[in-house]
Amino acid sequence: MNAPRETLADLLWSNAERPKAMQSLRQALRQLKTAEQAVGHDVVHASSSHVKLDQECFESDFSQVMKLLEQDNAQGYEQAGELWRGEFLTGFDELDPEFTDWLQVERERVRSDIVTAAFKHLNDVSTLDGGKKTEAGARFLLKIDPALEAAHRVLIRLYLKLGQRERAEQQLKTCEREMRLHLDAAPDRETYSLLEERDDAGLQKKEFSQPGVGGAVQVPLSNSDGIVRLPEIYVVSASLAKSSSNDAIYLREEIVSGLSSFRSFELFQSEYFGEANAPHAALVEGYDMGSYLLRFRQDERSGKVVVQFEDRDNGQIVFNEIVDLLMWDGILPAASHIVSRINAHAIEKLRNPSNTSVFARWCQADALLWEFTPQSDAKAMRLLDELERSNRRFSRTYAGKASIIMKQALHFPMNDRTSAHGLNDLLKLAEQAIMLDPWQAVNQRVYGWALILSDMPLEAKRAFQNAGRLSSSDPSNLMSVAEGLAFSGDVVKARDIAERAYDLFSYVPRVFYEYMANISFAEENYEGALQHIEKSAGTSLKGLTTRVASLVCLGRHA
Repeated sequence: MNAPRETLADLLWSNAERPKAMQSLRQALRQLKTAEQAVGHDVVHASSSHVKLDQECFESDFSQVMKLLEQDNAQGYEQAGELWRGEFLTGFDELDPEFTDWLQVERERVRSDIVTAAFKHLNDVSTLDGGKKTEAGARFLLKIDPALEAAHRVLIRLYLKLGQRERAEQQLKTCEREMRLHLDAAPDRETYSLLEERDDAGLQKKEFSQPGVGGAVQVPLSNSDGIVRLPEIYVVSASLAKSSSNDAIYLREEIVSGLSSFRSFELFQSEYFGEANAPHAALVEGYDMGSYLLRFRQDERSGKVVVQFEDRDNGQIVFNEIVDLLMWDGILPAASHIVSRINAHAIEKLRNPSNTSVFARWCQADALLWEFTPQSDAKAMRLLDELERSNRRFSRTYAGKASIIMKQALHFPMNDRTSAHGLNDLLKLAEQAIMLDPWQAVNQRVYGWALILSDMPLEAKRAFQNAGRLSSSDPSNLMSVAEGLAFSGDVVKARDIAERAYDLFSYVPRVFYEYMANISFAEENYEGALQHIEKSAGTSLKGLTTRVASLVCLGRHA
């Protein structure tokens, strides 16, 4: 509900220079204000730096659909279907190239949120009402996506349970037709096997599972063969009532948004469960991915926001942060600081080699990638090979392999390289990651670097821009995006993003000074490049190359 003016200007007038874009935004806001005065509604609030929508008087059809799905009855699903009249912001695709890219990401997010909310109530195929609720829910999902195989399976199971085998067979034919039309693919073997089952056991199988009270609703992700389980975080913020300040609500939204952008957590708003079923302070056993409570409240006397993060595995209060926004340079750095603490704790637990789940194995490989030694790369490649054999559709496997190939080429002498893969495999691996999951920031970054090394800077620039938008509160992501944009030729934008990343860092890893050195070199600020290299380790091939090139450009002995 809140965005910086610069972000809106860049999104809607990307082909114009920044001053011209800002002028166009101001003109548009004046027109909006005139329209608001005419109808007597004050919806848009604009300050010198931000534009926001008033949550008290603004409601979207998206929120209405989510409320209807929570009713969990046939009428609610039918009314939700009437509200769904096409993709998010249909008809606005051609406003601006940057807006179009943003819109594609947002459409997928809206679709994903709605599908997940609907499937939460379709775990079991119920015939208590003659199957009306289950059928209406599945039909709603098929209106959103006619080729959604999981929804077709729900209907097949329902018709079989009702003894209507002919309808089940017809639904299978419909599934085949829609998947062939929209995806150029055929249903999985599991879908065909439903009609071969002879007992009721198979009819109780859940497409979407909910492990225990307060457990996570798990959905088949686009980047997995089955279900990739993730750490679950329940957001408890009922105490942030209407009396809470806008800053407190904005801080919560930025933290939740930042966690969501990692795509490494199952996030749940406690308000969905109602007071009776809301997650409470109870230990959760048997969920090795980690289960957490994230609590928000605002102290009425001091106005400070209290953020408490609890580990439900052992009852530990991981941290209790009392956020005094007067001590921070804005809400974004405070939110980024807390997001980083949460991410670091949850991911670190999964780096224990005894955890063999898909996502834990990725976390272990990712930790090795940051060690920058041939030995660690060899270990990481073995883990990624194992992941590829067992889960061919987990996208980050291919991004990780591509990262290793690039590191070997840029950081290690030829005789220290341990990977049998070469640059010929690089773009292929990066494209595979993007095809499986284009909404993962690390996939977009890796794809951008692969395009740089393939001499396609314009395409690389778009990939880096996508990565920046997908995870704008992660300083590590922003630093890599900034360096990538500098290599792509957009030096001004690179410097702007790098400075924003520095503002979000709790501490700056030494390797990022090397990134800043490359950005300074792209600006032809060779003294600045040398200063940053001095702060970095400066011993990699890439770092030494930047140092030597800067000295040569300054006319000094290299």
